[in-house]
Amino acid sequence: MAAFHGKHGTADFTSLVFEMTGWSIDATADTAECTVMNATGVTSATHWKDHLPGFKDWTATAECIEPATGGGIAALGTEAELTMDGSTGLAYSGSAICTGFSPSVSKDDVGRLSLSFQGTTQLSAA
Repeated sequence: MAAFHGKHGTADFTSLVFEMTGWSIDATADTAECTVMNATGVTSATHWKDHLPGFKDWTATAECIEPATGGGIAALGTEAELTMDGSTGLAYSGSAICTGFSPSVSKDDVGRLSLSFQGTTQLSAA
């Protein structure tokens, strides 16, 4: 079975230390449609659109417990290396800008913090 548990997952960004509860990465690839009218190719003859690969992009979020002293707002607008490890030895990393800082408080829970990131370089998995 090829599964892993996230209980030892980590995220590192500009040496900020947070008590993480989860993270996610969303990597996408654009495509450009290049279908032409009256094409004689097999794909057009069967009414399928033609596409070419385009640019790649990625974003990430980290969910944390807000420290009692606050913090995290210093990361907003900062570009640094972001590394997210799923506790299996497989880590994703790339340069990113912190684009969102969203603290929240509830009467029934501890303070939470959500951080959003926009990748600025290639996302790599190692």
